Amino acid sequence: MEAARFRFAVSVTTACMTVLGVAGLAPDLPRREDGADPPAGGVPAPPPPGPRTTIRLDPADAPADAAGRESACAAGLGGGPYPDEDVWVFRLPVGAAVARFVAVTPEFVAPGRERVAPTVPTEDGALVVDEAGTSAAWLRLPAGWTLVGGSAAIAGAAGSFALAGVCAASGAPSP
Repeated sequence: MEAARFRFAVSVTTACMTVLGVAGLAPDLPRREDGADPPAGGVPAPPPPGPRTTIRLDPADAPADAAGRESACAAGLGGGPYPDEDVWVFRLPVGAAVARFVAVTPEFVAPGRERVAPTVPTEDGALVVDEAGTSAAWLRLPAGWTLVGGSAAIAGAAGSFALAGVCAASGAPSP
């Protein structure tokens, strides 16, 4: 937790210094120009202040396996396809544009019938706001897992969240 606060403080300080022109970069190093496009798939967005609500995955989205769905891979939403991993993408409803994911915990059944509930990492761009202004989250998992449910903590209001897409593994899982 302390490391995340430190990285955030450093990034804010660097951004302020860059805007003020005193970042200390050598003159021949490239600088990001104002108005540059954000990374593909969206940018991390802090959740709005206020109370947190726990919502569930839309029941119509589970059970689901990646191999049984049309594959939709996006560089800014986990990338892929990968040989042994599926990428799962979740979104809040379009009408909940002011709501943001704080934490997403989908529930899966692994091939050995073990129930697993990984939490989407809050760092490294796994929680983003897409081009439509909707909060999205992605997670890379071993190929062959089946989505059976899930919950999410959000800031703002939404009734549920949805499985927006998957990027199925490009080959069979390794033993």
